[in-house]
Amino acid sequence: MKLSSIIKKGFNFINILGLKKHKVDDNLFFLGDRNLISSFKKIVLYFPDYEYMHFGDHLFFEPLVRFLKEKGFNLKVIPTSKMEFYFISAGALIGTSEDIKNADLLITRLEFFPAVKRLKNNILFIDTTSLEIKKHLCQDIVDKVAKFLSLNADGFYAKPSKLAECVGNIKLDDSYKYILFNNYIDSGFHRVTKRHYDKLAIFCKKFAEEKNLKVIHVGTQRDKEKDINKYDFVFLDLRGKTTPQDLFYLLSQKSVKYGVSFDSFIMHLFFIYDKKVFVLFRGRFIKKAKDYILKYVNPPFDPKKSLFDVIEYI
Repeated sequence: MKLSSIIKKGFNFINILGLKKHKVDDNLFFLGDRNLISSFKKIVLYFPDYEYMHFGDHLFFEPLVRFLKEKGFNLKVIPTSKMEFYFISAGALIGTSEDIKNADLLITRLEFFPAVKRLKNNILFIDTTSLEIKKHLCQDIVDKVAKFLSLNADGFYAKPSKLAECVGNIKLDDSYKYILFNNYIDSGFHRVTKRHYDKLAIFCKKFAEEKNLKVIHVGTQRDKEKDINKYDFVFLDLRGKTTPQDLFYLLSQKSVKYGVSFDSFIMHLFFIYDKKVFVLFRGRFIKKAKDYILKYVNPPFDPKKSLFDVIEYI
């Protein structure tokens, strides 16, 4: 995360103190006219700034998109541009500034308070980092928004969806079995040292050799340019050659069996595609925050099976 983002989060924390009196649930805050809630028809989900909404954060809200669509709302989503494809796949329409003006309700993360506080819309803020959350995060979001709108969410399984149609330009030789390796992170860098990066690489190399797996290395072009290390165990270097949509495609391939990464976007894709991922967890400074992540975010939905089959920490 950039220093500018950390500074913004600091100012954000100060700004949101004024929202306490607008609390409508453990981690939900509403600015607007409560008498109008039952009449809401047009809803916009708003999170277009990558500094406050990383790729993985988008996944947490996809079940809410499907739920609100099922309930008949006129729904638009304004995500970061590189994640628009994911919500289009879920059947949502991408919103515009005009849709914001016409919306009955704007739903966003608490981090966006400074960006929207001057809007005249009814706005529902969701704090996805709240330690008051006692369910898997995706289910918590759906259940609490449903409660706010007086909707029934019983039986709705809030697991982020795979892409409805997964296509990509990357061709894999299916005579091999692969492990996806990503040893980069774009947030929480203050909790990561060289030892962590080395540990991921050492583990990946050893595990790939033991299981006779070919290693696919993924990351951004900037990651590649900044990384002076040599990875002699990598079979296919795709750093700088993949978009988020390409990563969905790779995970959809049967020949991709495992993943190795930090607790990041890649990790969440493995959860979605029901494939095991080995994770180097960066921890949290507060034990309660660490416990929240381990219990309700990794993964952010009920996996319906043993956690060992989903994630293993290294």
